Amino acid sequence: MEECVSNLMVCNLAYSGKLEEFKEGILADKSLATRTDQDSRMALHWACSAGHTGTVEFLLQLGVPVNDKEDILKALLGKGAQVNAVHQNGCTPLHYAASKNSTLSLNHL
Repeated sequence: MEECVSNLMVCNLAYSGKLEEFKEGILADKSLATRTDQDSRMALHWACSAGHTGTVEFLLQLGVPVNDKEDILKALLGKGAQVNAVHQNGCTPLHYAASKNSTLSLNHL
């Protein structure tokens, strides 16, 4: 794989945007959808960070947990994390939350 960001192949596929290959692997072993890598990140984290909406939507349809990081979000915001920081594609965290109809994230920002 040309770009490895994780010690888990499924996370690398999520980050690289290879949706069909990613789906194939997850459907063969659904436990891979929630496995964490060396940095405690799941494929969902990597897909979000790379902006791969199709991969994110697929994982959300499988029911991958998204609320377990709420306390981390609150702690970061409490320490002055910039909620309006812009990603390389020009989106803020609020854009991502709104694009996923994430009322949990929107209510806490």
